Amino acid sequence: MKIIFALILALLAVSISAFADPGHWQGKQRAVVLLLEWKNQPAKHSVAEVNEVFFGEGKSSVRDFLRENSAGTADLTGDVRNWLRTEQTWNGSDSCDLDRIVNEAWQKFSRAINIADYDSDHDGKIDNLFIVHSGRINSDRVGPSCAFTESRFANHTIVFQSEGLGSIGQQIPIGFYLHEAGHAYFGFPDLYNDHYHGHYGIGMWGMMGLGAWGTDNRMRREDMFRYPSHFEPYSKVQIGWVTPHVVSQTTQHVSIRAVEASGDIVAIPVGSNTSYYLEYRSAQGFSRDHRGHGLLIWKNYELIQADGRNDLDHGHNLGHRPVPPNDENFGDDSDPFPGSGNVTFHEDRDAHVRIENIAQFADHMEFDVRMLDGFKARRWKRPHPAPMDFQGIDFSIRPLDF
Repeated sequence: MKIIFALILALLAVSISAFADPGHWQGKQRAVVLLLEWKNQPAKHSVAEVNEVFFGEGKSSVRDFLRENSAGTADLTGDVRNWLRTEQTWNGSDSCDLDRIVNEAWQKFSRAINIADYDSDHDGKIDNLFIVHSGRINSDRVGPSCAFTESRFANHTIVFQSEGLGSIGQQIPIGFYLHEAGHAYFGFPDLYNDHYHGHYGIGMWGMMGLGAWGTDNRMRREDMFRYPSHFEPYSKVQIGWVTPHVVSQTTQHVSIRAVEASGDIVAIPVGSNTSYYLEYRSAQGFSRDHRGHGLLIWKNYELIQADGRNDLDHGHNLGHRPVPPNDENFGDDSDPFPGSGNVTFHEDRDAHVRIENIAQFADHMEFDVRMLDGFKARRWKRPHPAPMDFQGIDFSIRPLDF
C-alpha cells in the first residue's frame, strides 16, 4: 500500500511539474502564430482575420480576453506569420499527431523566426507558440491531446484548427484553448457537470463550465468557442489576477463596479477555505451577450442562482451534448441579482451572513453585508489549486466532454 501511495504521489509530482504553470498569464507575454496550409486543404482565413482573433484590440481576441479578465495585469502581444503551404496532405481521421504538425510548421518557418523576439523572460524559448493549420478533425469529440504539446523551442505550444474544434464551429476555438489551459496551467476543475443529462453545473457563467462554448444558449453553432465567458472569480484569485475587497464584518453600501472594466471582486470569508465571491457582470466586453446581467454571487465555485429554482441542474435529459443553438437553460436573466425576479438578498443561515439591499445603478452596484448572530470573522486567504484537484495526470488521454 505504501508503495502504491508513493507511486501516486510521484505521478502527481510529475504531472504538476510538467503542466502546472502558476506564473503563466502574468505580466507581458509574447506569442508567434504560424499558419500552416495542407496541400489538400486550402486555407480559408486571411492573416488579418487570424491576427484579429489572437491580438486584435476590441475584437474579442485572446489578448482582449486576458486583459479584461486580469484587470489589465496580463497582456499578450505578437505576430501572425503568413500561410505557408506544405506538400504534405491532411487526413482528418489521423489528426492528433501533434509532433507531425509542429515539426512541419517549424521546418517551414524556423529560418525566419528570431526566438528572442518572442522570449519575454529571456530563457531562450518562445513564450507561446501557436500553430494554426487548415485541416479539420473528423470528430465532434476532441481532447486536449489534440491541441497541447511540448516543443524544445517554446514554453507553451498549442495547435489550433483554423475552423472550429473537430467538426463543430467555423472559428478559431479560443474558448477551448482557455478552458483547457485552466486545467493545464492551474489545475482548475471542470464545472459543467453531467450536461448530457440536463445537469449544467455553472452553465455559461464561467470559463470552466459551458462558458468555454460562449455566453448564450441561442448562439450560432459556427461561433462555438469563439466568444467565451469570463473565468469565475474563484479562478481569477487563484491565478493571481485580482485581490478582492474583503468584507468580514457588517458593512453597508458596499460598491462594486463592472468586472469587465475594473476587475472588482468582493470576498466574504465564511470558512477556513470557503468564501463568497461577488462580481458585477455587465453588458459589455465578453459578458455582453449573456442572457442576464447583474450581481453574481458565488460560494467558491458554486453559483448561487438568484431565483432559487436551480434551473442549471434541472435541464432536459437529452442523452447527448446539448450543443447550441438550443432551448436549454445555460443561464438566464433570473440568475443574477436582482435580475428579472427583482431578488435583492441572499441569506446563508449556516454561515450566518446575509447579503441584502442589492441595487443596480448605471455604472455600479451596491449592497449591504450583515453578519447574523453566530458569525465568526475570518481572515481571507488566497486559494491555491489543490494537487488532488489537478487534472493534468490524465491530460494526454482525457476526451473533451463539454
